[in-house]
Amino acid sequence: MKSLLFIFGILFSFLQISGDEILVDATADEILKEISAYQGEKPVLVNFWATWCAPCIEEFPYIMDLHKQYEGDFKLIFVSGDFEEARDEAEAFLRKQGVDFTTYFKVGKDNDFITKISDNWSGALPFTIIYDKNGHVSSAWEGKADYQKFETELMNVLTK
Repeated sequence: MKSLLFIFGILFSFLQISGDEILVDATADEILKEISAYQGEKPVLVNFWATWCAPCIEEFPYIMDLHKQYEGDFKLIFVSGDFEEARDEAEAFLRKQGVDFTTYFKVGKDNDFITKISDNWSGALPFTIIYDKNGHVSSAWEGKADYQKFETELMNVLTK
């Protein structure tokens, strides 16, 4: 009986750890599948970022502010382009920013990942894509944006 309780305890603690995971490995195909899951339901904002990218870090709070302000009105997907050795740093950054939902860690070869995500993406970070409710790209841009740009582009899909 004690050994059964011990095994159950280990399994329970594993489930708790994995349930709190906020940075999950994902290929480009998996990211696109996640985006398409919201087609017909709500717009999706996808932001590709990395901890080594200063503009990414600067714009991150703008995105989180909009996520809180328009909570439930759109799906927010963050994808870290960090190197594997910076994974812990990326997760710590996400937690510090108040991210309490699943985000993604890019896996796969860079060029394949980039071209599957968008023909218009050179691979520069940050990169943001906003999809309308029907799954069509409403806007996409490389480089840092200010709060106003994010809000304007988001409102374009929220008010349709």
